[in-house]
Amino acid sequence: MEKRLLDPFFKPESVAVVGASTREDSVGHILVDNLKAGGFSGQIYPINPKTPEIMGLKAYPSLTAVGAPVDLAVICIPIKGVPEIIKECGQLGIKAVIIISAGGKEAGEEGLAIDAAIHEEAQKAGVRYFGPNCMGLLCPQSRLNASFAAFSANPGSLAFISQSGALGSAILGWATLNNIGFSHFISVGTMADLDFADLIDYLGGEMSAKSILIYMEGVTSPRRFMSAARAVSRIKPIILAKSGRSEAGARAAASHTGAMAGLDEAYNAAFRRAGIIRVGTVRQLFDCAEALGKVQRPVGGALGIITNAGGPGVMAIDALTAWGAEPAVLGPDTLNKLSEILPPFWSHGNPVDILGDATHERYLEALQVCLPAPELAGLVVILTHQAMTDPTKIAEVILPEIQKQGKPVLAVWMGGEDVAKGVRVLTDGGVPVYETPEQAVDTFMEMYSYTRNLELLQETPARLPRELEVNPSQAKSYIEACLKRQAKALTEIETKAILAAYGIPVTPTISASKAQAAAQSASHLGYPVVMKIHSPQISHKTEVGGVRVGLKNGDEVK
Repeated sequence: MEKRLLDPFFKPESVAVVGASTREDSVGHILVDNLKAGGFSGQIYPINPKTPEIMGLKAYPSLTAVGAPVDLAVICIPIKGVPEIIKECGQLGIKAVIIISAGGKEAGEEGLAIDAAIHEEAQKAGVRYFGPNCMGLLCPQSRLNASFAAFSANPGSLAFISQSGALGSAILGWATLNNIGFSHFISVGTMADLDFADLIDYLGGEMSAKSILIYMEGVTSPRRFMSAARAVSRIKPIILAKSGRSEAGARAAASHTGAMAGLDEAYNAAFRRAGIIRVGTVRQLFDCAEALGKVQRPVGGALGIITNAGGPGVMAIDALTAWGAEPAVLGPDTLNKLSEILPPFWSHGNPVDILGDATHERYLEALQVCLPAPELAGLVVILTHQAMTDPTKIAEVILPEIQKQGKPVLAVWMGGEDVAKGVRVLTDGGVPVYETPEQAVDTFMEMYSYTRNLELLQETPARLPRELEVNPSQAKSYIEACLKRQAKALTEIETKAILAAYGIPVTPTISASKAQAAAQSASHLGYPVVMKIHSPQISHKTEVGGVRVGLKNGDEVK
């Protein structure tokens, strides 16, 4: 099989740990311990000039002293010493490096300088690297745990990429408890070199990775990210949770990783256009991945709900409303068939409330009517454990019916330990099961959004109604002016001028520094007007009361 660029990271035959240590509470010790405990079958070379042996392995004073090929170097020394190690890697032909060391751009100006030095040496040497400030990576199929995580990863088909090492470690622990397995588990750190785009491109060609899950705080190379995601989302789902939805969250993400978190709406639009499924929480990442691995994607958003209790049905409707959707309207034929098999007091609509005394026969008959109904694209089947309910028997009876149909069916078995056997029956039979109606509805809608996103990928833009008049030199002059003053962001006026230079219509905007000038400008534009504070120091204008809307005359403007 042809070797791929990132294979040395995930399929190495030898790993060197630069900064390996005999001190049990150190990162250097944990890295060596995890490599050994994970059952890595290749060579492990601890690098430490102060000791001859670490955990029964011969230690070497330097990478040069190893005297044998090294595929992957994991560096955990203080970050100031990393550029020199990268240089040594280049001299020895080591092309793959994981930099665990923290203190790069997230630490301020000094860290930025060190980051730059690392990158410069890596480019000279032809070295690719993850990090700095990352937890490392795990690849269970290679029995590789090149991380300082407190937990190992079970083998599975999910590839998980995290921009937060601490969150990644916590997810590993949660996944172990919930028997969730991974093909790859990667902490990318500050992504000074290898980033989401590189990993999406690589994982897209890895047969063992059936879905790609991402926890993101920001993107470093938007154009490359979009290109990679658009190509790979056609062949396997990319499911993403991005922090920083609010302005406060965006600022927190920026201070954490040094990433610039942009407007959430812009990210949403980009993700949709790239075919990515965006979810709200880390739990939804796994819920959605599980469902996509088990059931067919819905071709439409018309969801039917079958329940034996009114409350959970209402909860499901509320969850749909949060998506801007309504429950599917049942057709006359479906309503008539349901009325023939259900008690007179059933809900006569969607949700299909089959009442609290519903038996396994009633569940089965309702399914047999709803599953083939042409107006429904999928179903959520809800069971609450009541005195007359047999959760296991109901699961056993409806499972064959679900397996016969092509439509996606998601189950909600509510009742904890009392319904656990029924949950296992459905789960073992390939039906995703959730604890709450909201989880099931969210998962269905996320799956449907993936269907819609893939349709968008196939669309060709309609012919423009007019020829765009483009003035790149004008746009360039504004950008150069911004760079010259070393600004971190364009002003609103500059942004609109650049958009206008590319033929994109914008609202007319005028800058004024005095009250009288502002009133004159407003009169020229025509009332009503909006006024905003115009300052490079204030990016979040609403937080300082810097926006006024609907001003109707000169006095209000002044």
